[in-house]
Order: sequence, then C-alpha cells, then structure tokens
Amino acid sequence: MQSSPLRARRESQASGTDAPAVAGQGADKRPWFRGLFGLFGSKPAAQSAADPNANALLAFPSEVVLRPDPPVTEVPAKPAPKTSQPVGPRLAKFVRPALLVVGVIVLPSLTLLAIRSFPLRGFTAAQPQTGKVTIDTRAVSSEVLVDGAQRGRTPITLSLAPGAHTITVRTESDERVVPLMIAAGADITQYFEMKVGQPTALFGRVSVVTDPPGARITIDARPRGVSPITVSDLTVEEHKVTATTDAGSVERTVMVTAGTTASVMFSLPKASGPVGGWLSISAPFDLEVVENEDVIGTSGTSRIMLAAGRHSITLTNRTVGFQESRKVDVTAGKTVAIRVDPPKVSVSVNARPWAEVSLDGNSIGQTPIANLLVSVGPHDVTFKHPQFGERSQTIMVTAKGPNRIAADLTK
Repeated sequence: MQSSPLRARRESQASGTDAPAVAGQGADKRPWFRGLFGLFGSKPAAQSAADPNANALLAFPSEVVLRPDPPVTEVPAKPAPKTSQPVGPRLAKFVRPALLVVGVIVLPSLTLLAIRSFPLRGFTAAQPQTGKVTIDTRAVSSEVLVDGAQRGRTPITLSLAPGAHTITVRTESDERVVPLMIAAGADITQYFEMKVGQPTALFGRVSVVTDPPGARITIDARPRGVSPITVSDLTVEEHKVTATTDAGSVERTVMVTAGTTASVMFSLPKASGPVGGWLSISAPFDLEVVENEDVIGTSGTSRIMLAAGRHSITLTNRTVGFQESRKVDVTAGKTVAIRVDPPKVSVSVNARPWAEVSLDGNSIGQTPIANLLVSVGPHDVTFKHPQFGERSQTIMVTAKGPNRIAADLTK
C-alpha cells in the first residue's frame, strides 16, 4: 500500500487535472470570448503537465493501480509557451462589416474635406496680372494702335499684358510712335500734344476801290455792292469785275487764288458832286471794314477811299473774336488815320517738366504762369529748359478765350 502522503499527493495531481478539463468545456461554449482575449493579448490557461490525452471524466482515483513510487525529486515546471489565439468567428463577423462601412462612408468624406481645405487655385497655374494704360490727346481725337492693331480713339483706357509694347497715336496731320514697357498691375497715363492740320483754303477775296468812290460793283455779272468793297466768297479762278457809275463803266479780269486778296482799283470819269477822301487803319492783325453791312475794305490795304462826310464803320476780326464800332469824318482830298489798340485778356502758360517762358522776346517768368494779361492777336512764345533745350511756337490769343498755352519738352 502506498503511504498516505503519497496517495494524497497523487489525488491532488488528479484533482489538478480536473480544472483544465472544466475550463476547456467553458471555452468550447464561448469561442468568441476566447478569441477576444487572444485579440487583445490575454494569456490562456496553461495545459496540465499530466497526460494531455487523458479524459478528466474517466479518471477515478479508486481505479488507479498503486505502484511503488520512485524517490520524489522536485523538478521546476517549465512555463507553457505563449501562443496567440485567433480571433473568434463571431468577432470577425462584426469587424468586417465595420471596416466596409468605414471604407464606403468615412474615406469619401475625408477626401471631400481635403479638397475643400485646398482651393482649386492652388493646383492651377497663376494667371499673369495685366497692366493698364490710359491714352489722351490734345487738341483732336486720335486713332490708337497697339503693336500695329487698331484699338480705338482717344481718350481710351486699355488693359495690356505685361511686357514691351509699341503705342502709335495718329491723326491725318500728325503721328507719334512710343515704345512702352508694361509691368504687371501697372497703371500708366500717356498724353500727346497733336499738331492740328491747317484747313485747306477753297476761296479767295477781291478788294475793289474806285476813284471817285461809290461805283456799283458787279463780279461775273452779279451785283456785289458799292465801292470800295471786298468780296470774300470767290472761287479759285478768273473773275470779271465791273465798276459802273452814271458817267460810265469799267471792266477788268482778276485771277483769284486760295486764301489771298486780290486788289483792283478803277479810275472813273469824275461827275459833279462831293469829292472823296481816304481812310488808313493801323492794327496788329487784319481787320475788315464794314459800313451798312457791306465790306468796304481791309486794314491790309494802304488806304480805303470814302466819300467825304461822316461814316459809321465796324472793325471786325472773327479769328480773334474782335469787333469795334467807330465814327469817322472823311475830308475831301485827305486821309483819316485810325489806330486800333487790341484789348488784353488772361492767358495761362505751362510746360512739362518746367520752362523759362518768353513772350514776343520778353521774359514773363517760369511755369506755371496763370492770368497773364496779353493783347489779343498773334504772339511768339519761347520755352527754355536747361536739359530739354528750347522750343518756340506762334499762338493766337482770342478775345473769347480761354487762352491756354502748354508745351511738353520731354517729347
């Protein structure tokens, strides 16, 4: 018989093998729980060091054949190796649909959020910013071309791509070509002083004087008034001028040229009556002498013949806007002299960048100059600058105004 201590030890070993068997039965009933512990790294219960194939339900301590036991030597038990348990099938059944939901819903949402966070302009090439140029001219509207292409008429504002361009501004009588460098976002203004073409003269004038005055004048058989007279609407060709009095008539052919005055003087048979005299006019510009709405002469002639007596005349120059009425007494055989002093009006003078200004050879100061009193009529203006040199021009100061004189010395 075995001693009671040895038997007790074997019964304790047999009872020790029962615990894993029961635990194994519990694990078979809940495989998902065991898989869940394997997923999170939990350690399973160690297997019994006894016979791994033994069935705990068939182990009865009373049926064990008692054999003599060898001397008992305590041997430390080796720890069971750590093994990872697979995820249980029930857990995998829930994990896979969850991952599918994440892929279908969450990933597109994250993609949309990323697109909104990065604006589309971050992935497109930046468009170059254009520059702006404004072009204006004085004194007439001018045609504008950019790099040879017509873009309109002044004043005009254009948007141009950055870089070098050629600006052409032209009229029928003037043209300016300017190279221009446009920077991105620049705002440039160009101003041009254009030359105004002189109008083509289509008509000429004829001044007719008779001795004695008062003859009836016809041109090309058309009555024109009483001598002395100036007719100004004659075409450029030959015209037949006839002077007629009670004592007879005289005829002459005159060639009229554009923009000029042809003078004709007739000596007529003297009839009994008052003897005429002459009128002489001195003025800084040409004047027409009008009496009873008829032009009887101009200041350009040396003398105007008038019948003796009092005359009411009007001195006129439409170009400068001058008109003045006077009464003169003409004495037979004598000359009456009239001097016209033109009125003074305000004139403003300016230059770019600046200039010393002379008017008719007299210095009037440095630009800008405003409200300078100048007599109406033609004047010579000279601009001087130490860097840009000297420039002269002739101006016409009018009584109506405004009178502004400007020069761009940088061009």
